[in-house]
Amino acid sequence: MRKESMPWRSLLAAAAVAGVLLMAVFRVGGCRRRGVKEENFGVMGTLASVAAGAGEQERCSEYAGMALARMREIESALSIYSPTSDLSRFNAAAGKGLMPVGNHLRMTLGLSLVYGALTQGAFDVTVGPVVHAWGFSGGRKPAAPLDEATLEARRALVGYTNIVMAEGQCGLARSGVVVDLGGVAKGYAVDVCCRELKAAGARNFMVNLGGNMRCHGRPEPDRPWRIGVRDPLRPGGTVGRLDLGEGMAVATSGNYERFVEIEGKRYAHIIDPRTGRPVSGMAGVTVVAPSAVTADALSTGLFVLGPEEGMRVLMFFTNCAALFVPDKPEMEILLTPGMEKIFQVESALAGRVKRLR
Repeated sequence: MRKESMPWRSLLAAAAVAGVLLMAVFRVGGCRRRGVKEENFGVMGTLASVAAGAGEQERCSEYAGMALARMREIESALSIYSPTSDLSRFNAAAGKGLMPVGNHLRMTLGLSLVYGALTQGAFDVTVGPVVHAWGFSGGRKPAAPLDEATLEARRALVGYTNIVMAEGQCGLARSGVVVDLGGVAKGYAVDVCCRELKAAGARNFMVNLGGNMRCHGRPEPDRPWRIGVRDPLRPGGTVGRLDLGEGMAVATSGNYERFVEIEGKRYAHIIDPRTGRPVSGMAGVTVVAPSAVTADALSTGLFVLGPEEGMRVLMFFTNCAALFVPDKPEMEILLTPGMEKIFQVESALAGRVKRLR
């Protein structure tokens, strides 16, 4: 999460200047055609939207208002930039034992422990000290690539197992450890909003928070929600589309927007918590899952792991599917078995698809 939530018009202008897609990762197929109404707003440092279809268009403003209120509530609890947030108070108490925390923080900390363990540390919400050292998230860009001694000092403060939860209270085992929930907070917020909208009677809608999407029902009676998957190697393009079923969510991690150049070499912002070094070899990973928070966390974890290790992790997530695009001159699209059923590649890239087994 960034320091402040920009007005959505400013976000749209920035996206146009940068030449990226409207939703930063995805484009909603047919969203501006008949049968769908969409409202956009800025929150949690990014652009969000709620789309309503299949007879519920007149409730779109109501749905968007409910989602915005809930997202602001979650941002106030989980923002690492607000000194009064639950997360900031939690980080300030690192090494001082357990403390009571709010429900949003308790839930996201618990989820972070689960995803950290199942990805074997490839997803780790305590990786901030290393991310900062490479010049991301407000850190100063180093004049040269970080040496092993510097990395070792920073990695000493990294480890999701420093998060301790017991008897409804939470804490950080070591002083200096800092949790940043940017890798799960948006997905978590989408799931919370979807539950609330369904409880209010919504049936055909989609919630999008910075490219973390979850769909319910249909935009029109004769078609599913169709999501264009961004081409990480070709700005403004897509590699294909996804047809999402009831309750399914999607998220992407990529190396195409945030990076630093050090001594003429580009380093992506996604850091391998196990080594402390920026991930190389992957351009983008898209994950489809039954919840937005799972898609959010897994897209980062699988980006770090790559296709081979990622396939082993996906054995624990039987209802999830992934699409990998390696970072190399010749486009290659790698699909897990579950992704084959819902992904349709762009015709020009049909010969670039490979199935992972």
